[in-house]
Amino acid sequence: MSKLNASRWPPFAFAGLDYPDLEEAKVIIVPVPFDSTSSYRAGSRNGPERIIEASRYMELYDRETDWSPCDVGIFTTTGIEPVRGSVELTLERVKSEVLHLLRRDKLPVLLGGDHSITVGGVAAASSVFPDLGVVVLDAHCDLRQSYEGSSFSHACTVRRILDITEKVLVLGARSCSSEELDEVRRGAVSVHFWDECDPEGSQLRMEEAVRSTTWIKSSPLYLSVDLDVLDPSQMPGVGAPEPGGMSYGGILKVLRLLCSEGNVVSMDVTELTPIPCDVRSEFAAAKIVYKFIGYRFKGGRPNSNGGGS
Repeated sequence: MSKLNASRWPPFAFAGLDYPDLEEAKVIIVPVPFDSTSSYRAGSRNGPERIIEASRYMELYDRETDWSPCDVGIFTTTGIEPVRGSVELTLERVKSEVLHLLRRDKLPVLLGGDHSITVGGVAAASSVFPDLGVVVLDAHCDLRQSYEGSSFSHACTVRRILDITEKVLVLGARSCSSEELDEVRRGAVSVHFWDECDPEGSQLRMEEAVRSTTWIKSSPLYLSVDLDVLDPSQMPGVGAPEPGGMSYGGILKVLRLLCSEGNVVSMDVTELTPIPCDVRSEFAAAKIVYKFIGYRFKGGRPNSNGGGS
């Protein structure tokens, strides 16, 4: 069992936890400080460090679930060193690390970094779970074949995921190109757009999309949270903010539903782009990760064939 360090300054690990034995930990936090494909606000390479820093000051007891999710054992790795100038080689490193952890029956949680890192995580999970489904929470469709000369740009993430699995659900999108919309209309991927004029109705549609997607209950799931899915009034520190979107409470409802309906085997949180002297975004991001861990192990179904049960 992980325990909070008794000193004033806890160790620089997620939630300020003393490191448990790696074999005993069920959750492995993997920082990926990579933002070479960022196209608007750069700086998400600093996201993992700032999320971990903020998480050291969370209350470990979760009143909603009436337990301390850290009791499952949370181990924080030193992270993945990016290959500067090569998105593909960086993604190979991400894939190798996630594959290693899944084969050891761990639940990998990647902290980005820009959204391109998700492709490496999905590729690894698909190798272990051939029937993998992917749920993406994102303000953008990310369906471009290439962007700014790269087919592995953060704007191409969902397109590259579709090269791995056809089971992809995108929730919360509110921005896309005309070409991307054509892809959605022809049924290439299931995208549920957010109507910022009716937040309550949009939230209910996101939840209904989860309930009505048949493979959510039958397939192992990879969950990717691009933090710009949240309304920038609540999550200003992202690389590509988009007006409107989910609230903090709304995203927790979706995470709770996914963990109760499905079997999440790996997860990432990306695009945290810190704002100097403003800790709101990183603290909310840390809480989202911690709440997910609580939902995953308190209400989710146990994994089979590896993946952090």
